[in-house]
Amino acid sequence: LKPRVAVLTFWGRLRSWTCGGHYHENPDLDLINVIEALAGMPLDVDFISFEDVKEKGLDSYDVVINAGFAGSAWSGGYKWSDVDVVTRLTEWVANGGAFIGVGEPSAVPGYDTYFRMAHVLGVDGNAKTRISHGRYSYDVECDDAIVSGTTVEPRGDIYITDGETKVLASDAGCPTITTHDFGKGMGVYLAGYKHDEVNNRTLLNLILKAAGEELTQKYLTDNAMCECCYYPGDNQLVIINNADREETTTVKTDAGDKTVTIAPFDTVIINL
Repeated sequence: LKPRVAVLTFWGRLRSWTCGGHYHENPDLDLINVIEALAGMPLDVDFISFEDVKEKGLDSYDVVINAGFAGSAWSGGYKWSDVDVVTRLTEWVANGGAFIGVGEPSAVPGYDTYFRMAHVLGVDGNAKTRISHGRYSYDVECDDAIVSGTTVEPRGDIYITDGETKVLASDAGCPTITTHDFGKGMGVYLAGYKHDEVNNRTLLNLILKAAGEELTQKYLTDNAMCECCYYPGDNQLVIINNADREETTTVKTDAGDKTVTIAPFDTVIINL
């Protein structure tokens, strides 16, 4: 698919497709769950460092993802103190880019906001320095086409900073999934991320939405519990059911829509 994605970490390409060891050793790290999801998506993904942002720019990308807890190499830690990085990312989003933050993205203490990209994300984390400030109230604007069935655990004291921030999901009075228009681009925030079939589709939906692409694309299933792959050389479509129950899904193809019902954990091959 068209969106070109960059994952921004302290290490950049030096530690592509890895986080804190194996997935089963650190299942609670947001970034390793995001990586696991991205690995199965039909997207080009690069891993970039903060030096890359300054030296190479971001023109090659439609979406930048920053995921991790404050002070970690995954979120970037003190690298967010570099005003040049914040300025370049802000300009890039204003010109049409999409910044997706997970957990405590761009977090570093000592500034007017805890999240350095709070102005883009439309949310911030409470570093206990703004206790006397009022809070925006909000209504949850759930978009089932994007977030239906998604589970995101609340994180600390997250609050919206802009009356234009759209809260797509909330838990215990804390926003857990938000979007925020910024110039020609968008900021997206998730309080956390756990890899599973439904959450994976939600992340893909958010990437597509943030990049200005349609959610319904050719060679994607319309059922989060199923996935597919098209092999143009053989002109074959392979559809897999990842659920422990029978599922029905439709896939848009160049030969028209294909609808199949698949037994639990089964695979169907269609000659187009």
